[in-house]
Amino acid sequence: MIFLGLASNYSAKDILRHLFSVGTKTDLKNLEQTLAKRYGATLKNTALVYSGRTALYLALEAFKKSGKLKSGDAVAVNAFTCHAVLEAIKKARLTPVFIDLDQNSPNFSLDFLEEKLKTTKNLKVVIAQNSFGLPLDLQKLQSLKATYGFLLLEDLAHSAGRFYDNSTEIGTVGDAVALSFGKGKALDSILGGAVLLRDPTLSFPDFFDKTKLKKPKFSDRFRIRFYPLFGATARGLAHLRLEKPFLALLLKLKFIERSADAKLDSSLSLLPSQAKQISRELSLLKKTPLRDFYLVHDREDCLKELKKSGFRLEELWYEVPVAPSRYYGSVNFPEDECKNAVFFADRVINLPTWYKNPRRLSEIRSALKIIKKYEVKG
Repeated sequence: MIFLGLASNYSAKDILRHLFSVGTKTDLKNLEQTLAKRYGATLKNTALVYSGRTALYLALEAFKKSGKLKSGDAVAVNAFTCHAVLEAIKKARLTPVFIDLDQNSPNFSLDFLEEKLKTTKNLKVVIAQNSFGLPLDLQKLQSLKATYGFLLLEDLAHSAGRFYDNSTEIGTVGDAVALSFGKGKALDSILGGAVLLRDPTLSFPDFFDKTKLKKPKFSDRFRIRFYPLFGATARGLAHLRLEKPFLALLLKLKFIERSADAKLDSSLSLLPSQAKQISRELSLLKKTPLRDFYLVHDREDCLKELKKSGFRLEELWYEVPVAPSRYYGSVNFPEDECKNAVFFADRVINLPTWYKNPRRLSEIRSALKIIKKYEVKG
């Protein structure tokens, strides 16, 4: 049986590494230095934090502290995204403005972005998501920034290690950068994030002191260590059709969290063991997209046929324009204005993150044959 979710595909080495990794303050310092050098920020303006949404929030608050942004101003966000991004925007008392996608693309259209910049006078920030690690048109993005003077926040949850072009790495052009180290992200330590203020005139908000961050509580540290083991166990139980009750029990006991439910908490730090893990993953980053995708008609039928053939590909990025679906009703998403995003979210199917590994490519070929039968043409 083939599973989509990274948590179900951890190797034995990955599981043991998460269970028994021991880090020190030196690992935290080394990661900060590595990220600062890579993305062009000072150590003072680099912080390792509890979650990706915390990183986004702190970047937005730094913009506000600079006087270039004020409460109520608008933030342009991809119309195909995670609820965590909206949580950060709303926590900073700002207003999200959704930018519809390019046709058949997970990225927003820069033409649609320009239309919003022309008509929304208080649109002061653009969050560049570079969905699935697929890059935006850098030349046009920088041209719009020069013309309209917005603040650019690069969200590297999907795109750490990827490039806009042959020489410009994503994360090296914005005023600030946010990274997520959550499950299935480009850099994965189950939880965590980092924020870097690249503009030297920026500084962290007064309420944030990175030298006084606290460790997450024990239950959170437990989840971080054991999540890969739980994922592997669920994978084994799936053959007996017992994975759902097993996961339900873990959720009830709070041994795991649902996707996109990490806390936004600027008082908590990344763990040293996580810093050690991320430093290792940074050295292994590839330039290829984080997720490959297909657009299909009759997605439920396609997924059912895949499941019958042993492919569990239901864990989608994303099944609604703002995922997960349990939060979608509260978003007030403008479906009439973002029809491309609705079309994309209704039809996207993702492939496992590992499928391009030459040793495992043969395992996915029969799935691709099924997907091709349902693929949207043109």
